[in-house]
Amino acid sequence: MTGNKYHIAALAKHIVLGLLLIYTATATAQGPNNSGKYYRTANGKNGQSLKTALFHIIRNPKVVGYGGLKEAYCLTDVRPDGYLRDWYSNASQYVPGSNMSSGQKEEGLGYNREHLLPQSWFGKAVDPMYSDIMHVVPSDAKLNSTRNDNPFGEVTTNASQVNSSKNDYSRWGAPNSDLGVPAGLTKVFEPNDELKGDIARIYFYMLTCYEDTINSWPWRESRTATYVFDEEGTPYEPLQPWVMTMLMRWSEQDPVDSLELARNEAVFRVQGNRNPYVDYPGLEQYVWGERRDSVFVYGEDDGEEDDTFKSTVTIALNSAFFGGEWTGVRPAKSSSVVRGEKDGITVEFALGNGGRNMYLGKDHIRLYQKNLLAISAVGAKLEDITFNVAKNDSNRVFMVADDVLDGYHWQGDTTEVTFHLDDGKGALHVKSLTLHLSEIIAEQEIADRNDVNGDGTVDVADIFAIIRIIRDNAFDTKADVNGDGTVDFADIAIVINSKGEKKHPNEE
Repeated sequence: MTGNKYHIAALAKHIVLGLLLIYTATATAQGPNNSGKYYRTANGKNGQSLKTALFHIIRNPKVVGYGGLKEAYCLTDVRPDGYLRDWYSNASQYVPGSNMSSGQKEEGLGYNREHLLPQSWFGKAVDPMYSDIMHVVPSDAKLNSTRNDNPFGEVTTNASQVNSSKNDYSRWGAPNSDLGVPAGLTKVFEPNDELKGDIARIYFYMLTCYEDTINSWPWRESRTATYVFDEEGTPYEPLQPWVMTMLMRWSEQDPVDSLELARNEAVFRVQGNRNPYVDYPGLEQYVWGERRDSVFVYGEDDGEEDDTFKSTVTIALNSAFFGGEWTGVRPAKSSSVVRGEKDGITVEFALGNGGRNMYLGKDHIRLYQKNLLAISAVGAKLEDITFNVAKNDSNRVFMVADDVLDGYHWQGDTTEVTFHLDDGKGALHVKSLTLHLSEIIAEQEIADRNDVNGDGTVDVADIFAIIRIIRDNAFDTKADVNGDGTVDFADIAIVINSKGEKKHPNEE
């Protein structure tokens, strides 16, 4: 029997070491650019399976709507000098949030919303593609019209067949014969070199984010799109080889820079998803390129145990969310406080002391003076909240206590926060809010169950306590973590996969 005991102990040691390696690789890995564990479900994949895993991570962006893009550009596309970043011109000076225009006859007189992947290729006003700010960018109205729905490309070296914007920033004309474009394609639009990589990675994003619908897009109805999409393409590889070859080269020649990283983070705040090809420069090689047979690793060990993970919750604010007691203006004898809950988040909308108006619409709520909007989280802390505002009467601003918010975005570290408006007339029409959370609170029951040796922590000591019980062929209720009546390696695995050395919040 003694020999069996030592055999069990040795076997347990090897299993625990293996499980600890898995635990270290998964529990402490962190993605780049503060992405945390956002990409963890793509870990270990490559090629087509990697692209599909990324699709499931970034799909269904919570777009702000076509009308909300102008305000969103104030977060995503502002130059260091304070003017709007124009993707087609470096000679414009447009004020963020200013009115857009179209039909301009000269460059520099107005801007509008440009679909880098033309809307005619996916059916025009079809969301979320139509309003996805990842690829709908501000551009000069004249140059937007000039590009029309022509494909991106590289123009010929024959100057007589090429036109350009001011400062030769963007160019358009006959395609360079070296591209290998299909016969019949007579005009391409060439963006500036400093944006070619950005645009390539946005195209990679679009191919990934809309993997489930891209083959059903009505691109065959657009003459220009037939030069870009492959008639025999698949959801994995829908574009013609000349396009992918060019985009892969653009991405390599114009690598990710700080401006692109900042925009990616801003887009995440606006609509809750990221561009993995920005977070991981060269990722396209693992999906379509020379490294498609190599597995993707989403993060590296940061040397410390990760006892938090970030999650995102988007809540549509409307009458239905708050229980549907009424729709429209609050009736005189109806509740002055309504509540709604989703994924551990409670939103309380109140008339407020001295408040006179309260409104619950079918697709938005209206905040008036004295109204209160309180948001609280169970088992998590609120770190970041972005409001999707459809309309703002009289330039109302959000406040928390006496502090004025910077636009429609709040950052903090608390389990609850209450918003109100500044003094004045008019209402703020809010369609939804997106919250970023940090889970910090473990259930006492789970902490107690996994704390086998009762020292107040869940760590390696608990694992070896189970090993000793297995070695001695004994039984202890505390060591039977999964409650199946036996103490075995399944109980060890549960302890390893718990948070590890995580105290209950009341003890911290």
